[in-house]
Amino acid sequence: MPSPGQAEPDHYRVLEVHPSARVEVIEAAFVVLRELALRDESPAGARRLVELNRAHAVLTDPARRALHDEARSE
Repeated sequence: MPSPGQAEPDHYRVLEVHPSARVEVIEAAFVVLRELALRDESPAGARRLVELNRAHAVLTDPARRALHDEARSE
């Protein structure tokens, strides 16, 4: 979760998908990027995994995705 005053990251960018991507595309991107992050045993890999999990959780939940889309358009 971002710190107070810090904007939420663009989860579409984190998962490298277009904002109109179907859930199946988001799932596929998550699987591939998660595997890459798991291979990176550095602290950066661990941070990337946290970002990917957060983005996946938001973009695969219709209500949370709608809120994210609304925040992106502001």
